[in-house]
Amino acid sequence: MTETTAQRVYPDEAVHPVAHPGPTTSGPKALRFFAHLAEMVVAMLLGMMLLAPAWDWVGAALGMEAVLVRPDVAAVVMVLDMVVAMTVWMRVRRHGWPAIGEMNAAMAAPFAVLLVLFWAGAATADDMTLWGHVLMVPAMVAAMLLRPAEYTAHAHGFDLAWLRGRWPVLIGLTLLAGTIAGGAADVPTWLVLAVALVYPVVGILRNSIRGRSMVLLQAAGLVVFAGISLLAGALVGQDTGAYVLAAGLVGHGVWDVFHHRANAVVWRWYAETCIVYDLLLAAAVVAVTLGT
Repeated sequence: MTETTAQRVYPDEAVHPVAHPGPTTSGPKALRFFAHLAEMVVAMLLGMMLLAPAWDWVGAALGMEAVLVRPDVAAVVMVLDMVVAMTVWMRVRRHGWPAIGEMNAAMAAPFAVLLVLFWAGAATADDMTLWGHVLMVPAMVAAMLLRPAEYTAHAHGFDLAWLRGRWPVLIGLTLLAGTIAGGAADVPTWLVLAVALVYPVVGILRNSIRGRSMVLLQAAGLVVFAGISLLAGALVGQDTGAYVLAAGLVGHGVWDVFHHRANAVVWRWYAETCIVYDLLLAAAVVAVTLGT
């Protein structure tokens, strides 16, 4: 049997023919690219419109209406609204977290620069708003070009299961709303101790505190948070006391993150709920203290 030219030059392809793709056009890829961009712009606009009433309610509940109408604060709030909307939509569209982080950073970067210029007196409030939006879109395009396949080659589809799995966040936000409805300035100092007590109590009931190291860790955590609660109570009525209370809530938020990642002691949904509640309540306490 004689060896053919194809076998000599392309031995693998002679036995297992390979289908070589024909020429491709850039039209569909460009269309998908700009469709992704349009989706994100629409999502950000909806985020601003839908979250604005929530900020109005928070401002009224905390007595911070005058703070929220400041041009720099309003710009930061607007960026946060867009970040939330961008993150949710890109996650629904099955984008990865690196791409989501890059896109949010690109969208916020022009406003960050313009805020510095505004504080330095080199830009007006109108300049900040106008040029922030003008520069935002090309910055987003630049982020998309960092990983073009993320926006052209993949048909991401929709992943609503990710949203369904975030119900603990909604519980945390509901509890937060109920707490600050009475005024974030009136958050009791014993709250830090109360949320800290949940872990050992649930751990005992579930028999989920196993091993000497975990017992010592839970005991140490209870002692630390009890001390923070007592210190905040001793300084009640002072700004320092409010900051100590906020620090305790942030510390417990970190405690929640540890247990959530380790899936230890309490239910993971509870840890996730507590992360949202602790960190946002700490932010509310600090905001009210700074505004008074």
